[in-house]
Amino acid sequence: MQPYVGMIVPNNIYKQIPNMPPDVTCMFSLFEEAAQRNNVRLCYFTLSNISPYKKTVKGFVKINNHYTIKELPRPSVIYSRVLDHLPKFREQIQSLVQQGVIIFNRPNYDVEKYTVHQLLEKHRTIRNHLPETLPLTFKNLRKMMNKFNSLILKTNYGERGIGAMKLDKIGDKWCLLYKNIGELDVKQVYFTNELPSVLLNRMKKRKYIIQETISLATCKGSPFDMRVSVQKDKIGIFVVTGITCKVAKQNDYLTNGSQGSTTHRLEDIFSNTNIRPSIYQVKERIESFSLAIANYMNDVYPHLADLGFDIGVTKEGTPYFIECNFISDYLGGLIVDGKLLSKEWDIIFKTPIDYAKYLLETKG
Repeated sequence: MQPYVGMIVPNNIYKQIPNMPPDVTCMFSLFEEAAQRNNVRLCYFTLSNISPYKKTVKGFVKINNHYTIKELPRPSVIYSRVLDHLPKFREQIQSLVQQGVIIFNRPNYDVEKYTVHQLLEKHRTIRNHLPETLPLTFKNLRKMMNKFNSLILKTNYGERGIGAMKLDKIGDKWCLLYKNIGELDVKQVYFTNELPSVLLNRMKKRKYIIQETISLATCKGSPFDMRVSVQKDKIGIFVVTGITCKVAKQNDYLTNGSQGSTTHRLEDIFSNTNIRPSIYQVKERIESFSLAIANYMNDVYPHLADLGFDIGVTKEGTPYFIECNFISDYLGGLIVDGKLLSKEWDIIFKTPIDYAKYLLETKG
């Protein structure tokens, strides 16, 4: 009998089963292909569906090409694809772990961007590849504006670039670049001393960090960075499973897919970039740097297994850490109209299932 591997999925994904849109269907088909290759079965559920007080779980299982809700014994190995940080789930996860359930890539509750930055600053090599970063306060903002001519302001906890702003010094004035929530058009406000109201309002509502702007390499004049997928594989070690380039749209300052950027293979755009070293040198530097970060973070968060680092690179080929995502893939950038943009990226979705099989065999 094939053992089950559990997968905790976000509520919005769970609600789409079994009538999934094409992109989600494609993603689940990759999960299922990996499960079949590893001779395991997958059961999909949410954090609300699993309890430390029950030895069974209800979730969706694929049977005869259809997803059906089934109650089955609680899997001993579970792959988490959520970042939910509600306190009740923290206690729930901890109780399950104490009972011997292996939950890898489980939700991390102290992974605000500044927390990760402070951790990486302690590494004598990695810290040389970090943009200067501080929590956003009025005092810190003035300090950074006196030191740098360009700054990025990002929410301390958040995804997809939502709420991010940019400050550029132009002559004796500053220009704030921002987007309204849900819009892709970049807006500008010029000021000298008095901070714009949009900036003040956002500071009141959410915690932000300030970073010096890294002079990113460009592709046809547009800045780009890379999502580097670093995952534990079938023998339990971190490997780089994919590098995807996110090219900002013209005259934009954000490279997030949800903000209008486009996704490409590095090999496909490299000849149109201003990077001086060869593509082989750049890839080697990026992969080595990303693996160093993953292994260092693993000492603090040993349950990590599926990381997506946003890595910037200068035209000289120097990599810079931008931020860490605790899920390596991003559906909207890798899969479009129900198809992978590049076949080589299927490994990004499949490797965590290989690691789950490894855990079943060695620790299950």
